[in-house]
Amino acid sequence: MPRGLWAGVGLAVGLVAGAGLVEAYHWLEDDSSRRHVDLGRFVDSGGDPSALPGGRWATDEVCDEEVPCIQAVRSDALTVYRFADRDEAVALARSFAGEAHLSGWIVVRFEPGALTAAERVSFASDLDCIDVGVAEGGLEC
Repeated sequence: MPRGLWAGVGLAVGLVAGAGLVEAYHWLEDDSSRRHVDLGRFVDSGGDPSALPGGRWATDEVCDEEVPCIQAVRSDALTVYRFADRDEAVALARSFAGEAHLSGWIVVRFEPGALTAAERVSFASDLDCIDVGVAEGGLEC
């Protein structure tokens, strides 16, 4: 086979492989485990160490047209929201300014004065590590 033909075949294979990697990346990003974290793990179930002390379902109270979350759990210290659309999560987190943490499709709103800075960081780090090996921002879990 002539050298030019081999080069053309190599280029075609490279383009197909590259397109496949890009598609795989978008599939992984789109179907990220962060999107599917069930907030039920934060509902205080009396003894579950991963549960949020005092955590109770609040979806019916806080999710509406203005805050289009699909799940919400509330405690005295914070409220956790989960969204189907990441852009909606980003918008809500921004609206809470310094009282919020964004973790993929999940927003945590900290009640002012309820937790220390170290407790907020601890909760946020634990949340960021659910179902991942490395969290957004490079935190190894």
